[in-house]
Amino acid sequence: MEAARDHVTATVDGRTRKISKIQATAMQLATKAAGGDQIAMARFLDWVDEIETRATAVKPSQFPLSAPDIEVLRAAYERMKQCDTKKAPK
Repeated sequence: MEAARDHVTATVDGRTRKISKIQATAMQLATKAAGGDQIAMARFLDWVDEIETRATAVKPSQFPLSAPDIEVLRAAYERMKQCDTKKAPK
């Protein structure tokens, strides 16, 4: 965790900033996922789910999701897991 908290210089929205290595990693993974990389999407969603699960365990959510919200998110997650990661993106 000490290494993850170390800072690096990165260009964010055209501006040079100092951010933690963990922030830089999250931004890179999110960018790959947003660009259509199926493996990055799965990893990013898994990572977000784990972070959310841990955060929820620590304190109750200020804006809890309703049962229908959770159902939609789970359905989307299950559908993404079915994507063929061996096919090249078009």
